[in-house]
Amino acid sequence: MTRRQWFLVGLITASSLSLVNARYHERRLFTQIDRTERAGLKLDSDIEVLQVELTALRNPGRIDAAARRDLKMIPLRPTEPMYYRPASGAGGMR
Repeated sequence: MTRRQWFLVGLITASSLSLVNARYHERRLFTQIDRTERAGLKLDSDIEVLQVELTALRNPGRIDAAARRDLKMIPLRPTEPMYYRPASGAGGMR
């Protein structure tokens, strides 16, 4: 074989190895993209679930019931004035 033929054989071998390497990286990137897309879909569904829960938690009736039950709050009546009197010795300004 001549020098030119050896050069072509080496060139073809290098080209083949480069092609195999490129295909390997292509498959690896494809699986990474697929995993990322699946994770994105899962996050989208989680966001929807959390938005539904947030809507339920923001329900004014639920907040009102919790204020009455847990904090022992009562609604204000317009006929009953309320006054704020700071505790004595609170360090307020004179």
